[in-house]
Amino acid sequence: MENSYLRVVVPEDMDLLFAWANEPEVRANSFSTSLISYEEHEAWFEKILSVRDIRQYIYMCGDEAVGQVRVAVSGDLAEISYSVCAERRHMGHGKKMLRILKQQVKRDFPQVNRLTAKVKPNNIVSRKAFLSAGYEERYEVYELDIATETQKEAENKLCCT
Repeated sequence: MENSYLRVVVPEDMDLLFAWANEPEVRANSFSTSLISYEEHEAWFEKILSVRDIRQYIYMCGDEAVGQVRVAVSGDLAEISYSVCAERRHMGHGKKMLRILKQQVKRDFPQVNRLTAKVKPNNIVSRKAFLSAGYEERYEVYELDIATETQKEAENKLCCT
């Protein structure tokens, strides 16, 4: 891959990140799948520019912005989240970005000893990227949406009585 590196976001990146965040596959693989309004994004972007323990990077390949990765630090732990632009997916950029990120975190947050990420079980591409970059799967989380479950039970009663 051409010269790949991470750079810290600048205010001019707000619209690029907004477009990437609302891309259908990104929304589908996010834990919150709803589209993001511009106002919500703007408030979020201002926050990440001002909070010391959150760092947003743009993943560059040469002169081209190809993806983004965010680091949220808490003590010696950093949780990360990343995405690759639709046009450059399935080319190994996720794995490369995660490898570069390790070194970036060592420079920017020397107190961090562990990187973590949450990935949906059906996001096979990200799961493979993390495993290829040296991450280990530690545990799975199970969740029940009680409101949806209650609604399904009510619908089943109506159709089956």
